[in-house]
Amino acid sequence: MAAVVAPPPPAHTFERLNLVRTHTLPFLDTKRPPDGPEKVRFLPDGLDTGARVLSDGRIDIHIDQQKPTITGLLNRIQHPDVRPDRDAEQTAEDEKPFAKDEPYPLHLNIVIQVIGSRGDIQPFVALGCELKAHGHRVRLATHLTFRQFVLDSGLEFFNIGGDPTELMAFMVKNPGLLPGFKAIRTGQIQKRRREMREIFNGCWRSCFEKGDGTHLHQIKEDPFDKALDFRERPFVADAIIANPPSLAHIHCAQRLGIPLHIIFTMPWSPTQSFPHPLANVHSQNIKPTMANFMSYNIVDVMVWEGLGDILNTLRKNTLSLEPMDTMTASNILHKLQVPHTYLWSPSLLPKPPDWPENIDVCGFGFLMPESNYTPPPEIAAFLASGPKPIYVGFGSIVVDNPAKLTKIIFEAVKKTGQRALVSKGWGNLGADEVPENILMIGSCPHDWLFRQVSCVIHHGGAGTTAAGLSLGRPTIIVPFFGDQQFWGSIVARAGAGPTPIPYKRLNIQNLSDGIQKALETSTLDRAQAIALKMQEESGVRHGVRSFYRNLDPQLSRCAILPNHPAAWHLKHTEINLSAFAATVLVRSGRLSPDMLVLHRPMEYDTFMDPANPLSAGAQVLFGALTSFIAGFVDVPREFGTDVVTAIRAMSHPHKSYNRRAACRDAAVSALDPTTPADLDGSEETSTSTSTENEVQPFQIENNGQEAGESLDESTQEDTGDENDDDDGGVPVNEIDRVHSRERKRSLQLKTAKPMSSSLAPSKPPRFVFLHETVLQGKKMSKKFAKVVLRLPADFSLGMTRGFHNAPKLYHDSTVTENPQVVSLKTGFTAAGEELRDGFYYSIKGIGTHPRDGFKKEGAKGLFKGVGKAVGGLFLKPAAGLWGIAGYPLSGILREINDSLGRHQKCMIILGRIAQGVEEMKESTAQDRAEVFTTWKQIEHDLKKSHKWHAHHGGVPTSTSSS
Repeated sequence: MAAVVAPPPPAHTFERLNLVRTHTLPFLDTKRPPDGPEKVRFLPDGLDTGARVLSDGRIDIHIDQQKPTITGLLNRIQHPDVRPDRDAEQTAEDEKPFAKDEPYPLHLNIVIQVIGSRGDIQPFVALGCELKAHGHRVRLATHLTFRQFVLDSGLEFFNIGGDPTELMAFMVKNPGLLPGFKAIRTGQIQKRRREMREIFNGCWRSCFEKGDGTHLHQIKEDPFDKALDFRERPFVADAIIANPPSLAHIHCAQRLGIPLHIIFTMPWSPTQSFPHPLANVHSQNIKPTMANFMSYNIVDVMVWEGLGDILNTLRKNTLSLEPMDTMTASNILHKLQVPHTYLWSPSLLPKPPDWPENIDVCGFGFLMPESNYTPPPEIAAFLASGPKPIYVGFGSIVVDNPAKLTKIIFEAVKKTGQRALVSKGWGNLGADEVPENILMIGSCPHDWLFRQVSCVIHHGGAGTTAAGLSLGRPTIIVPFFGDQQFWGSIVARAGAGPTPIPYKRLNIQNLSDGIQKALETSTLDRAQAIALKMQEESGVRHGVRSFYRNLDPQLSRCAILPNHPAAWHLKHTEINLSAFAATVLVRSGRLSPDMLVLHRPMEYDTFMDPANPLSAGAQVLFGALTSFIAGFVDVPREFGTDVVTAIRAMSHPHKSYNRRAACRDAAVSALDPTTPADLDGSEETSTSTSTENEVQPFQIENNGQEAGESLDESTQEDTGDENDDDDGGVPVNEIDRVHSRERKRSLQLKTAKPMSSSLAPSKPPRFVFLHETVLQGKKMSKKFAKVVLRLPADFSLGMTRGFHNAPKLYHDSTVTENPQVVSLKTGFTAAGEELRDGFYYSIKGIGTHPRDGFKKEGAKGLFKGVGKAVGGLFLKPAAGLWGIAGYPLSGILREINDSLGRHQKCMIILGRIAQGVEEMKESTAQDRAEVFTTWKQIEHDLKKSHKWHAHHGGVPTSTSSS
């Protein structure tokens, strides 16, 4: 597992650290939790919670329900609905999403963002290969170390930065979310934070940037090869797949408005069945099921406390999104119901019954085995010279004292009278003299190697654990950090190996005892029984089907070419167009760029959604306090950065202006209908090639660094969010959830600015220096306005939502969805709707609530109805009154963000245009004729419905050639 490095959280995060260190196994209970008070939707206040990191890297959590302290922080955790008809022992084959093996109707651009070791990357390579076989274009964004591994698998690679070797070494020294004092004193924390900042920005660039992330895509590996490789092709993601430690995934998806799917090899979704793998839970006066559920939120809080400032910097300065507070961010994936797929065997760990339908357990993901593998002669000779050896290897783990670890292994093997194959790994084991009963080996495919051994000893990575169990090999796990202890406990619980032996407690005696236990007949029988069940599973295939099941092709389908994903939306209509179709129509003069906006199939509301006014006030206060503390460092630094950027721009005004103009000019030239092009007949070669040449210099210039300006700084002035954090309540069921998303998308697309607003060519100003001075002044004034408006906007809108949501606590069915806000105009509209509905439903409820209650429950229901009516009279109008300020202020912030984010939006638009030009270049006359024919019918239908003339004033150009 790729552990996330987090510096110590501030003292105010957790107060009472009244914990007991223990080395017991995690509480594992896959039976359905009994009905009880923990089934309510909101956790009560009055919980004493503390946390600290154990020596094995897990978090020791103590929860006492009878001691009221700070843990009102956790009262917003929402329990998923437990499905009573679900059997906890169901396997992946019984799951609904895997029943059909139909191809997905669209060919998507998919970026897979993964950080971690090779074991973390390998399942995603297998998934990527399966997706590519289905016709998708797959880009795997990970560390540069794995570039060749990814390319050899036939996938596209993108470098997001970071060195997994250094990360593994750091995690062995600091095995958990909180580092040791030595790491802080020696400056390792700052280095790791710089590395995480690089990774987060790399994840964002992987969504739309051309090349492989090394900024060398203009240099061909083979200068004599005329074929166009992936590094020269434009790329804009249609969907994101990511593992949770990459962390930037939801922010990138929100900025682009595209689907996100989380895939991982360890549990990361709250459940009552077992605690978070990184947590060791102790509970007093509270049921273990509730403590298990809370452990996930506590781990997320600690991760955000360590890295949240970096992510919020990314949101503010690069993505132009509003920052998130700890209480919102720690639960955001669960709140947004982002689909999750887990790659482990349900026969080993069944899907918990309280996980909703958007979470699947699909089985372990394996790469196709190397059937033609031939072992080196020394391995073949060693295997032939005696009985089956045991295998020892710790993969990408890097240890401080490899000689000591080597000695323990050698002596334990000798004591048990066994032979062993020992992998050198990244830890460089076996550097000294090696005895005759042991052979040191290098890299060797597990699917072949594990067939030749009697049992396996390793660090407990999910991939290695899966490889051993799938071949029926007893497994001894020596966990170093992260989820390795969790998998060791799972294996021991299944009877396929002994109790895990933590690395810091490893010695000759307990390792030799573990080997003896693993070689017992009963252990071998249990391992082989698990292997038989795993052979019936297909994690990769089922994982892809789970991904498809959570996509809605109708939201992303091109109206002209149904097998193409949409890249553009035709304003004031329901028409979506692919990059290819839109480019053909614009280049042919049949459609104006003024009518096109970027298509956004998915919207995410990351604004706080408090349950009541009290929690709203507490959340805003908590966020304001943490922002104030962080502001002592961030505000002066950001102000200094803005001043330096402004001075640099004003020192070279022509250069700064020309860089922005290059984006507009290149895109407009690519779509210019007056450019010579025979779209109805001959192949488009020279024109498209010239377009690529026009676009190329701008991309290289913006991807590089100039005058000491980092990539982070060059993008900090950008990216107006188009779907930010001001909309949506919590849907009460699946139908409401779908309708909510549809309304968000509809409003966003309706108010989105067309392509031409970002790319319209402009004449150079007469006084460039004065122009740049005014531009930089506007930019800084907008950022200042954001700082001033954020607190009143957050407080007023938070109170609005708190009062709006409060009636849900007593099951008021008349609570409407929160109005959506994407601009100042929609902010005033939303304020009016909230005020109107608040008074209307409060007055209406005086009669309807008692009447409905009496019909359902008689006198008791009548009494409840009166209570609901009284509550509504106070809460609902209050929501409307607070909304008078909250919604317009939110709209102002949205418009400021949109203004500050034009550069990133321009880059995305440019990528979509380049994508369309490339597809048009590769198309045939028949393909283009199909576009024209279908467009003629669509145009006729639009005219017939009066939508076209009402909004566009008629056909923009001649259609005689149609």
